[in-house]
Amino acid sequence: MNGEELVRSALGAFNRGDRKAVETLLAPDFELVSPMSDMRGHPYQGREGAQQWVDDLRDIFSGLEMEVDEFVVIRDGRLLGLGSARIQGRTSGLDYAQPVALVIDLGKAQIRRVRLLFDHDEGRRQAAALD
Repeated sequence: MNGEELVRSALGAFNRGDRKAVETLLAPDFELVSPMSDMRGHPYQGREGAQQWVDDLRDIFSGLEMEVDEFVVIRDGRLLGLGSARIQGRTSGLDYAQPVALVIDLGKAQIRRVRLLFDHDEGRRQAAALD
């Protein structure tokens, strides 16, 4: 499975709520940096951290699905996914689309790191700049 297929599989499992399938696609040392982790003051770490992120999302949103429309290979082992998220607010009931950029670092057949941003241009900048 190439990097794009790996990420599409993980997003499909995420959108279905299939935590076990997502977990098998994440490296043990997985790290997720997102606006929510910025509010916490640290990234979500490991597979348990990924599960905590999903739980945190469920506390805030009644629905969330992400789609990537375009993948850009930044370098070997790094992809940029550009797409959108469909979000339904738990309290407000608002249903809206939000642009998303995913900077994805891959390991051996698993996802090592994801940085989630809400701006495609910022995603492009960070994908090129991150080590």
